[in-house]
Amino acid sequence: MTKTRFAALLAALLLLLSPSFARAANRHRYRVLDAAMTMLEEGNPFLLGYNSENETDYKARFPLGCPYFWGGRHADKILQPASPGQESDYYVWAKTYLYGLDCVGFTRWVLERAGFTAHDSISNLLNRSKYKEDVLYRAAKTTGKERVSELRVGDLVAIRHPSGGNHCAMFIGTLLDFGYSKKNLPEELIPYLHYPLVIHCTESSDYYERYRLWLEETGQAGIEPPCGGVIVSLLDAPAEAAPSFTPDAIGLKKPCFDLDGYHLEILDLSAEKDQRWIRWNHTP
Repeated sequence: MTKTRFAALLAALLLLLSPSFARAANRHRYRVLDAAMTMLEEGNPFLLGYNSENETDYKARFPLGCPYFWGGRHADKILQPASPGQESDYYVWAKTYLYGLDCVGFTRWVLERAGFTAHDSISNLLNRSKYKEDVLYRAAKTTGKERVSELRVGDLVAIRHPSGGNHCAMFIGTLLDFGYSKKNLPEELIPYLHYPLVIHCTESSDYYERYRLWLEETGQAGIEPPCGGVIVSLLDAPAEAAPSFTPDAIGLKKPCFDLDGYHLEILDLSAEKDQRWIRWNHTP
């Protein structure tokens, strides 16, 4: 082989291995993650790991992360004071809350930023007569590493709770995809290196405590902090495997793993009334 041909082959190999080439070859995956990761808080290990793995420099849109607000669908109103759209254990008509996105508001925002149309309502995603060609049936019948093999980054899971409420989350990969390995994971997390991770806007006492302090420090004590926000959760791991708990605030103490100081909560789908995985490929 001539030196010229060897140099050309070497250059081609280096191109294939380069992050820029990988990003170009996986545009769907990266468009989704580019958007989703920016809704986490500054210093979040998944945002840092994503930047490190892909040689990017994405910043948190909100230093403390995107907060949760029931019925929140308007990203331009995040962090503004707002009246609640419902009465519940947390929301009271007479109080004012910090605006954010809800689970649907978040996943729709991510998909739209990635170039897709906003997905349908959760009730329609769960409807057995709709989106048959987009449903990932096997993903709902497996767990752990087996579930990962059925999924692609950006896939949605629509959930119906036994209480009748609905929720949705988005698959983003595994711990391995964010720079973790058996060498740099806490021992208790090693068995779940290849388990699915999802990102979603949901209840979180971490967000409540974080924003409670921020509201006090900025002189906005009359506004109620959010009861949650955008977090990454580990799917399918047993709750008893988690050695820690999130802060015991507003009744939201939950089992979690300590990942570089981040409370990695567990999302268990086994007790849910219904779940349906959807690959949303619809474009404008």
